[in-house]
Amino acid sequence: MEEKNNRVQLTRRDFLKLGASGVAALVLSRCAPTPTPEAPAAGPAATEPPMAPTTVEFLAWGDNADIPAWEKLSKLYMERNPNVTVNVTTVAEPNANFYPKLQTSIAGGAPPHVSSFQGWEWQTYADKDLLAPIDEYVTRDGFTAPYPDNVKSIVDSTSRNGKKYLIPLQVATMLMFYIKKPFDEAGIPYPTDDWTYDEFLEIARKLTDTSGEFKKYGLQANGNWFRDIGWIRGTGKQEFDSIVDPKKAQFSQPEIIDIVQKMASDVYYEMKISPSPADLSGGANSFQTGNCAMKYEGPWWFPTMNSPELRAEGKQLEFDVVLMPKMADESRPHRGWAEGVALLKGDNVEAAWKFASFMAGEEGDKIYSETTGRMPNNLALLESFWLPTVTEKFQLQNGKAFIEAFSRSEVDVVGGVPRSLMWSEIVKPTGWDPLINGSAKAADVLPAVDQALQAKLDEYWATQG
Repeated sequence: MEEKNNRVQLTRRDFLKLGASGVAALVLSRCAPTPTPEAPAAGPAATEPPMAPTTVEFLAWGDNADIPAWEKLSKLYMERNPNVTVNVTTVAEPNANFYPKLQTSIAGGAPPHVSSFQGWEWQTYADKDLLAPIDEYVTRDGFTAPYPDNVKSIVDSTSRNGKKYLIPLQVATMLMFYIKKPFDEAGIPYPTDDWTYDEFLEIARKLTDTSGEFKKYGLQANGNWFRDIGWIRGTGKQEFDSIVDPKKAQFSQPEIIDIVQKMASDVYYEMKISPSPADLSGGANSFQTGNCAMKYEGPWWFPTMNSPELRAEGKQLEFDVVLMPKMADESRPHRGWAEGVALLKGDNVEAAWKFASFMAGEEGDKIYSETTGRMPNNLALLESFWLPTVTEKFQLQNGKAFIEAFSRSEVDVVGGVPRSLMWSEIVKPTGWDPLINGSAKAADVLPAVDQALQAKLDEYWATQG
């Protein structure tokens, strides 16, 4: 049996104690003169004069949740810093459009000063010496609240080779969302945090009825590897020998083959508890239309479900969340990471840091979290600020499940071969595409996935001396 990565498993109480250091830092900071973005409270920069007029270019991903947050944050920063102009360029779909846009700007010699990054996607940019490490700024400005040393998923997704690069705006994890109406109509109790995988399947079967004009499904499957990681890790296995800088691909372990077969294919064609891609064409039969009772998602989904704006229009879908079902791994790992921005190397790093650290500081991060529903980067704020905020704004009741899930979180995979490349070039075309279209079995395609990934990993490690 392969051993899983050593990971810190924390109780919810221990997890929140870690966050308390952020509260302590805040109390201490309030005993000192309040710093501004132009004049940090500590370090050499505290005596420096305000910057000359400068422009900060910010390349950000944008959707209905994030764009309003970027507008609020950049506007507030410029009001307080009239010598700084922040230009925000938003690009939708980080996995499809955003990174090609960033790469084009770098190749053209005009990279942004600040760029959005997912926690598993910035590492190769740092390896190519394109990103500025921020340890000096973190120490100088006492910017430690977003960096608890003992939460492995945060360390793994913000640091590389002992240096910090990512400035988190959020921590993230994924849970099972469910719409209350299908459960109410079927007379089925809502799921609870202690449910099992078998109970999940039974509920999904009971909530599926495609005989009528309005089709009903128990689940909307996500249809990709990185969303199915939540199921894979529950088996007690993982797809690589190490989550950080892996050297061996191991998708073809029997436990992974079994769960991938079920969640990437059988849910469509054998169990028929999820709409197939054909059923979803044209935006029909989805979780958002109310045709699917459950979906594996994250807090960014809140504004699409039950926001004040949707309630005003009578278009809300009342929902709640639960932990992923209990499976073979008793530690119940949940997919989790930190996500935010990084600074591109250049002649404007100081100004970029000041803007980025404003967004990620307590005030800015509260604005970001309240606008988007996403979990703040400071663990101390999860229970004191985030839970009451999302409970009121999005009518979420079981928000504590997110805190529990993140205390058990693991990143996807990070290293010199980016996850986006693994997915687009190998895992998707070789593995998930034929599974989702019903043309192959996991036992047939996952060994081929391993073979192709291993070649890519070997090629990378051969260049590392």
